[in-house]
Formats: sequence, C-alpha cells, structure tokens
Amino acid sequence: MVEFETQNEIQRLVITANRSMSWHENKRILVFMFCVNMAIALSWAAMGAWMVLPFAGLEIALVGFGMYYVSWKLSFKEIIIFEGDSLTLQKGVYFPKQEWVWQRRDTLLIKRPSKYRMSAPTLFLKHLNQSIEIGAALNRVEKKELREHLIRLGLAMRVVGPK
Repeated sequence: MVEFETQNEIQRLVITANRSMSWHENKRILVFMFCVNMAIALSWAAMGAWMVLPFAGLEIALVGFGMYYVSWKLSFKEIIIFEGDSLTLQKGVYFPKQEWVWQRRDTLLIKRPSKYRMSAPTLFLKHLNQSIEIGAALNRVEKKELREHLIRLGLAMRVVGPK
C-alpha cells in the first residue's frame, strides 16, 4: 500500500505491505482456535487419552508464533521523505532501523522489468554507487502508483534489462 502525504514543504511516501488483518484481529482468531482445540482435547482427555493435551497446547503455540511472525513481517515500512533538495529513505518495523539521506538531484529511480509477464517489476533508488530496492512487498498496480509518485516528485527514471 502506498500513502502520499504533504505537509508544508515536505512530501512523504509511506510504503507498507497489504495486511488483511491487524495483530488484534489475529489474536481474536487465535483465542477462538484455542477454545475449540482445548474443547476437543479435553473431551479426548476425559475418555482417557490424556496425552492429547500437551500436543494440543503445542499446536496452538506454534500456530500463534506463526501468526505473530507473519503479522510482524507485514508491519515493515519504507518511508521516502522529500524535503527541499534532499531525499530520505527509512526502512524498519517499529522505528527506522536503516536510513539513507541523499541529494534529490543525484538520485535516480531504476525500474528492472520482471522476467515473467504478469509479475511486478523491481524498483530501486540509486544514488551514486549505492542502490536500494524499494516496494518489495507491493503488487504490480501499487508499484506503478509508487513509480508515478516518485516521477511526479522530480526523480528521473531509467529502465534496465531483466536480471
């Protein structure tokens, strides 16, 4: 998902993956699965198969860990800030873990088409000898929207051949 914000002389592009559910909604589903799983496990334990209980708990713990990990990975953000003649690229989950500050005039948008017809192209921001991929979690339509925003904000684009 690409969000464009303008505040005074500062333009921001916030790039996030599409999240069908928030972590709060995932927890509700996990609690429901826990209740159903424990009801089944307790009924088996009441019939004498008590060894089902630890495996039922382990199953819910592993599913919960998997749901948390996926939700955390989908919380990854990329923020591109245009302020004056500078461009700032930040990447991270809860706060910027990586940050690059470049001059806008020396920065180039690189589009590398995919080898496959229906796949999304790969986008890079290139500054001098450094090249950083952006929008890896976006689909084809969202990458086109991101590309149009970046071109509208004054970045030159170059198309290079597929890998």
